[in-house]
Amino acid sequence: MDTHSSSSNAAFPLSNKQAARIVQGRHTEVLVTSFVDKILILVSQYGKVGSVIHTAVDQQTLAPNTTTSSSDLVSTSSTFLLGAGSSVSKKTQLYNVYASHISQMIHHQNPAETRSVILSLALAVQEPDLERSPTLEEEQDQRRQDRDLFENVIELINECSVWN
Repeated sequence: MDTHSSSSNAAFPLSNKQAARIVQGRHTEVLVTSFVDKILILVSQYGKVGSVIHTAVDQQTLAPNTTTSSSDLVSTSSTFLLGAGSSVSKKTQLYNVYASHISQMIHHQNPAETRSVILSLALAVQEPDLERSPTLEEEQDQRRQDRDLFENVIELINECSVWN
């Protein structure tokens, strides 16, 4: 597995971290930038900006002066700013899962983190062929591929943590 990580903070007030590796035969890049009011996370398998989602932990569901354990789920809200697909699109549904998971992950790693996340995803997600029904084996294989992509992307994002 090809992995590269770097961080550059010299002479610039923003904290940037990036990582890249081959995931499922595709060069996959992550760039995370820490702004005063937001965290920007760009993930691409195409070398381009993809769908852009604003996501945040719902601060109203968190009582002041309480902490959540790593097993607690917190409420998140996500809004597509660019590239929203159909609500029945597999890619749209998966991107919503990514956004929710990433916001919750950041909150659990640093409960004091209150910045919202701007997430850009440009991933090679295969939409199902509506013309034919896949076999059970094909469905299971596709689920394994989706899970593998998800786990690799989350791992790359964690390598670029700017919220700890």
